[in-house]
This record gives sequence, structure tokens and C-alpha cells, in this order.
Amino acid sequence: MSTISTHQITVSDMMCNGCEDTIQDEIRHEHGVRRVSANHIEETVEVEGTDDMDIDALVQMINELGFTATRD
Repeated sequence: MSTISTHQITVSDMMCNGCEDTIQDEIRHEHGVRRVSANHIEETVEVEGTDDMDIDALVQMINELGFTATRD
């Protein structure tokens, strides 16, 4: 049975709801991801997923979208 854990990613240059949607839409279907919530006001992306979710790969995906993401 997989354990569910929550990770927070800081994205310092999200500016609007459109930015949130772009990130959420990209990450939502990745392996192991159960829930994703982006908040441009708090500059965070909270990702909940199973043990086999690769948080470093998700950070890289956000950076490849043109944002500046770092793992907390």
C-alpha cells in the first residue's frame, strides 16, 4: 500500500489564476499525483501524492513551463 504525502513547491513568479491553471493542468496527470493546488498569492504549489511521485521531476516540469520553482 502506498503512503500519501504532501509536498510544497515555491513558485516565486506566478502572477495570476492563469499561471495557477497552467501549472495545475501540467502536473495533475503525472504519475503518483493525487491532488495539486497552486496559489499565486502565496507563491506555492501544494502537491499530494503517493510514494512513487517524483517531486524533483515536478519542480523541473514547472521550471520548463517558464516559471521559477524550488522545492521546500
